Amino acid sequence: MSHCQAIFRQKGPFCTPTIITPQVGLCRNNYSRLLVRKEHNLQLRSSELSGRLQVHCVMEKETDLSISTSVGTATESLQEADVREPSVSTILMNFENKFDPYDAMSVPLYQTATFKQPSATENGPYDYTRSGNPTRDVLESLLAKLDKGDRALCFTSGMAALAAVSHLFGTGDEIVAGDDIYGGSDRLLSQVIPRSGIVVKRVNTSSLEEVASAMGPRTKLVWLESPTNPRQQISDIRKIAVIAHANGALLLVDNSIMSPVLSRPLELGADIVMHSATKFIAGHSDLMAGVLVVKGERSDTHNSSTLLSACT
Repeated sequence: MSHCQAIFRQKGPFCTPTIITPQVGLCRNNYSRLLVRKEHNLQLRSSELSGRLQVHCVMEKETDLSISTSVGTATESLQEADVREPSVSTILMNFENKFDPYDAMSVPLYQTATFKQPSATENGPYDYTRSGNPTRDVLESLLAKLDKGDRALCFTSGMAALAAVSHLFGTGDEIVAGDDIYGGSDRLLSQVIPRSGIVVKRVNTSSLEEVASAMGPRTKLVWLESPTNPRQQISDIRKIAVIAHANGALLLVDNSIMSPVLSRPLELGADIVMHSATKFIAGHSDLMAGVLVVKGERSDTHNSSTLLSACT
């Protein structure tokens, strides 16, 4: 038998309980609704309690009652909240602003090129804004959460982000890329990347057979958009991830059109997700930015290209 104390306050035809349990020691206001019967017996209707609790309530005044009842797992249920994955709106509203000593509701914009260091021989967490600053750290943390990744890296543009990915590979490596992609990406793959000795193969990524046949022992990356720009072709990200990984290659998905609100390729097996944040993430055609989101073994990615083209 578990003991709990219930304090009832009359509000019209209903009594509103506050339940106090010895195990929890907390008041649970309005946790259940009591329906008053003619004989003033109250039956607790609550999905949190496995048993039924009936008490006699004097309606004319506020009454304190000590009640003995079998509540089974009631206290455990009260302690265990219904934990659900936060929505995109919740994530956006509850950003981490731990670094601000004044707990500002909006993240301050640190408009400085350099940061003061502790001494001539000691380094602080930030030195030069291009390589990192508190404002960018908050943005990267938020974007990583939205995409269910371990880390996000922000750049001055989507093209800068893609250029950083290309620097992961060298002479003789191969990239299998979609034949219907954003114009800037197309020019990067056809005119710039081959200058580094990287072989680029173009395929229709909506065809699993074409993707599989293009894979080889030197393939290091599969690069696709889904849906594609401009023809809106759909690729099976999950199955292409299996093909890429079976051949020891990474999968990069340009998710600029869908954004993390509608698609999270990392959950489908992608290794790197790129966003041209200039588009739907920013939403107002008033800034330029690019994002790479990674997880697992790629969460420590921070190469020289990041330092060269990171956003300020």
